[in-house]
Amino acid sequence: MIKKINEMLFHFIAKKHLASHARERRFVNYTKAKSVFLLFESDYLEKNKDVRQIINSLQQDGKKVVAWGYVDKKHVSTSLMPDFSILNHEQVNIFNIPKHSFVRELEEQEFDLMIDLTPKEIIPLQYLSLYTKAHCKVGIRKNDLQMYDFLLDVDNVRSQLDEADEPMNQSYLYNQIIFYLKNIQTSD
Repeated sequence: MIKKINEMLFHFIAKKHLASHARERRFVNYTKAKSVFLLFESDYLEKNKDVRQIINSLQQDGKKVVAWGYVDKKHVSTSLMPDFSILNHEQVNIFNIPKHSFVRELEEQEFDLMIDLTPKEIIPLQYLSLYTKAHCKVGIRKNDLQMYDFLLDVDNVRSQLDEADEPMNQSYLYNQIIFYLKNIQTSD
């Protein structure tokens, strides 16, 4: 029941925010992106091997990377740092809204690209996605809100995965998103 209320509240707040905060949207391909903000669902042990490999890959390509994740538990062992943080129950309120200090910290930064690597709707990360200042926001469709500028077709991806029996995890989503970001050329 509380989960449904939190989802309804998020949709209400998101619609209101999107209507009142117009942002300049533009497609940013992989080559032109200098700063990247990653959103991810942390594994329970907070090892996040796949996410750390993704961060390393982006950094090797000369990108400044900030990655924030969320894990559904009371305490985390990973310390909060500006470029890598894992939020948990302590950093969100009862409605799964991140505490104001995290939202403010996020709003003080600007990124060329925001990549949401979550295959399902995780409300605290959806709030972070909503408040992120990024020229181009990329992810998969989780709801009917117009939060992203570039959406990966999940239904098509899932049908391909059924044939290959490959799980749709963060690495798979990242590889698919980066494939398109590298191959779409713009004339700006």
